[in-house]
Amino acid sequence: MDRRQPDVYLELALTALRKTATFIGQRSLHEYLADDFCQAAVERELEIAGDALGQLRKVDPGVFDQIPDGQVIVAFRNVLAHGYATLNHQIVYEAATDKAPALLRIVEKLLDAYPEP
Repeated sequence: MDRRQPDVYLELALTALRKTATFIGQRSLHEYLADDFCQAAVERELEIAGDALGQLRKVDPGVFDQIPDGQVIVAFRNVLAHGYATLNHQIVYEAATDKAPALLRIVEKLLDAYPEP
């Protein structure tokens, strides 16, 4: 049984979301689609963030429930991890540029409730 505290998973998600923002930078959709390395990095970090939130759902459903569209985020992680044949890179780009920044702010706010180590 995993006895990790919710803040561990929030930190993992936060780190992955920050990396996502760094990797995508100011790339346009066209630039993103032309850069296989960037695509792979962004997909992996979004997958890590979604997995961390999936684990958070198990250890503290109350905290997880404070994440808007949390179930959708975890489901999107499953597409990233297992849906290679159906993966739409434009949707990944939109998730990274439109959805991830808002999620990052939510995760930061949730982490504020935990004391510094």
